[in-house]
Amino acid sequence: MWGAVRVLVRSLFDVRVSGLEHWPRPPFQLVANHHNGFDPMLVLAVVPLEPRITWFGPKEADFSRGFKNRVMAVFGGMIPYHPERITLPSAVRAVRRVFAAGGVLGIFAEGRIGFRESELLPFEEGAAAFAAASGVPVVPCAIVGSTRLWFRRRIEIRFGPPLRTDAVRGREARRELDARIREAVAALLPPTEPPLPRRQPLAWLTDLLNGADDVARRRDQP
Repeated sequence: MWGAVRVLVRSLFDVRVSGLEHWPRPPFQLVANHHNGFDPMLVLAVVPLEPRITWFGPKEADFSRGFKNRVMAVFGGMIPYHPERITLPSAVRAVRRVFAAGGVLGIFAEGRIGFRESELLPFEEGAAAFAAASGVPVVPCAIVGSTRLWFRRRIEIRFGPPLRTDAVRGREARRELDARIREAVAALLPPTEPPLPRRQPLAWLTDLLNGADDVARRRDQP
């Protein structure tokens, strides 16, 4: 599946990577911004086969329904999360099993896709809580270029230096860690919105893996 993802994504898009040298020895946590349902596949297309990345979320309970969910189920490596049925402590236990196996947890801290390349939505509490509970390093990641997709669109996956979490104790320390993670991800984003070309072949790729609510939110953007 890793090979299939690399072939598919690299055939559709011009994907570049920087900062892989910042990856520490596993286990660790990868915290990324989120623009598109393609984002997990874009990351997998540029990283090594090992250590394996397990993605936390999205907020879905049934991966047997819907095109997006079926695609994600096929490629596996997901910890589904439904906030009305799964508590944060039980989610932490699932995450710890990933770390205990020497794996990498990938999480999109914003919780839903954003529509601006140079900005971040508010972070949800999981990113800092999971890392602090296990004491693993956090590697910030920025996906630049996936807000709107077309054939051979250039996309950059940027990784920053890891942040230590083994000394984080208490609620206030977790809030400070959350702020540090957000600042580290924001530092990898472009300072302004990149201009869009007039010609965007196969522009329907933009919302191919986005949910109906995300498509509706995009249409409501000014």
